[in-house]
Amino acid sequence: RIPVNIRPMIGFKVAYINYIYNLYIGFGVWKPKVLSCDETLDKILKENLSVIRIGDGEISLIDGIDLGFQKKDENLAKRLEEILRVKVKGLLLCIPNIWGRLDNVEDYGFWFNIHHLYRYGHVWKSLLPRDRVYGDLGITRPYLGYKDKSRSGAIFKKLFSIWEGKDVVLIEGSKSRLGVGNDMFDKVKSLSRILCPPENAFSKYEAIKNEAIKIDKDKMILLSLGPTAKVLAYDLFLLGYWVIDVGHIDMEYEMFLRKADKQVK
Repeated sequence: RIPVNIRPMIGFKVAYINYIYNLYIGFGVWKPKVLSCDETLDKILKENLSVIRIGDGEISLIDGIDLGFQKKDENLAKRLEEILRVKVKGLLLCIPNIWGRLDNVEDYGFWFNIHHLYRYGHVWKSLLPRDRVYGDLGITRPYLGYKDKSRSGAIFKKLFSIWEGKDVVLIEGSKSRLGVGNDMFDKVKSLSRILCPPENAFSKYEAIKNEAIKIDKDKMILLSLGPTAKVLAYDLFLLGYWVIDVGHIDMEYEMFLRKADKQVK
């Protein structure tokens, strides 16, 4: 109801008030339980879990908003809602760990996250089952957005150990080039790739899935394909594949290697 020209001037203030209220006043208000990055990775490794990460981009699509690389799609939104609601043994759903104090988050991330919660917190809570524990999607983004970066290297090392010694198939956008020029996949037994459209991949979903189901089930599948990866990971998991949604991990890892203090190409 607020005029568009006024929203940018007051949005961050209202979001901050909402953050303070939830932190110090809103006792008894349900918040999802999200493990830390280390706890998330330990659980994946101990239980050999498949992983799907759902973040702000997917919530925007559910809310009917286009992303830069994926147009809104009613079927995609419905599938994402389905994944958020489901509870299946062997599958760990990872969401943003932004429901409590955000003291360790860099300033730009702090303001983005509190605004996201103000804008979409009700969407999250309407979709998430209340009787489950979630992983932290930050396992693939443990560096740039945090003030304390001392654990970043250890988290990357633990994450890479998931596919160490495995036969890996990477399903990614044709411009992603995960692991090219760094050591992310140096310790895999073998690595092959299925390259997909870099934008609006969901429009080619059936073709991508038909190619993916040709993969032997003794291989680990890593996915980096935006919101389409979430649906594909879920469908492949139900067919008996071991899937890990890694997102655009390469970008974060490259910035870690360069000790960058801001996002770079």
